Amino acid sequence: MKRLSVLVMALMALLWLTACGGMSKKTYHDTPLGDPMKYAAHFGDMDTNGDEMVKWYEFKKYFPEAEPKVFMALDLNDDAAVDHDEWHAFKEAHGMKDHHE
Repeated sequence: MKRLSVLVMALMALLWLTACGGMSKKTYHDTPLGDPMKYAAHFGDMDTNGDEMVKWYEFKKYFPEAEPKVFMALDLNDDAAVDHDEWHAFKEAHGMKDHHE
């Protein structure tokens, strides 16, 4: 029974790592974000001013429950904005593959 529990826990950890990019060459983020599916949104819906960049205030308006650490994890190049490529990298890392946004 103990071996089965260890095996189940190991499989769960492997699935979690795979879902967050942990088994790929590059981990997408190290910050625990909770359920990434709650951030399944169209880029254009968040980019309210149409400048092709989602700033913190736009992200927070679209996702009122979001913490700054979530936004910082998405902003891969640390320019205080999430661009279209960063958004799609996040979505792909978490199995959200719709590119027509």
